Amino acid sequence: MLIEQIVESVKLSDAQQSVIDYILKERGNIKNQTIKEIAKVTYTSTGTIIRLAKKLGYHGFEDFKEDFLKEVHYMDTHFQNIDPNYPFTSQDNMQKISSKVTALAQETLSDTLSLIEHDSLQKAIRLLRNAKHIHLAAISYSLLLGQMFQLDMMRIGVPVHICSIQGEELFVLAIIGKDDCMIFISYSGEIDQLCELAKIVKNKGTSIIVISSLGDNRLKKYADVVLHISTREKLYSKIGGFSNEYSIKLILDILYSQYFALDYETHLKKRIDISQKAEVTRVSSIDILKEK
Repeated sequence: MLIEQIVESVKLSDAQQSVIDYILKERGNIKNQTIKEIAKVTYTSTGTIIRLAKKLGYHGFEDFKEDFLKEVHYMDTHFQNIDPNYPFTSQDNMQKISSKVTALAQETLSDTLSLIEHDSLQKAIRLLRNAKHIHLAAISYSLLLGQMFQLDMMRIGVPVHICSIQGEELFVLAIIGKDDCMIFISYSGEIDQLCELAKIVKNKGTSIIVISSLGDNRLKKYADVVLHISTREKLYSKIGGFSNEYSIKLILDILYSQYFALDYETHLKKRIDISQKAEVTRVSSIDILKEK
């Protein structure tokens, strides 16, 4: 979760709020400012700034400053054309809305691909390949996207158990083992139920893949590998979850495709055979859709 998003969920004193307002306004301009200089221009103290940094989860101001400047660079070099939170306005006509939502999708997909590190992806695929059983945990829209991943994997003969969270963490010890792998999907990485479940399965020795936003969050602490979601949307001040949903779907599609490629011919045969048996009643009069 980005620092700006963390700030929205933390109660600050008036002095601390003055400091964070100044930092968010000045953004990259604070790069060469010392803690004393920031304290002076905000009419606060170095102690106030240090307490602010610690309240946001950092050891001190320099750690906070380093992360903040990295996030400013990320935000300034992505999504320059479309605001992910408000990609269209009430004045836009049908064509403009359609064009802007499409442009947002294209920008998000490119951003997501740029965030995927080769070694992290390779490790995630290795964990899935070696897993005795694959599990997935998420809530809300992320859960729906996880179910689409589950359907794809089922069509190549690989079952994925979906943990719907509500009460299931009480029984998870009975169904998850140390040779399994569990995928957690959470944009914020701060959902209590998911963090508690991750703690339980981590204690079992289960491998964990976390799909989450940039920045620090509780869920990542349990991960063996992290795959980052495109991170520009706010938690709730937005028209919809377009960007993070596009991003999650692409990451899951990439995981499925990479797993598929591990044994391409076998998985292709299984996919076709299973689909033929399951969809025997599906027909079409359109030539391009017809099966030979």
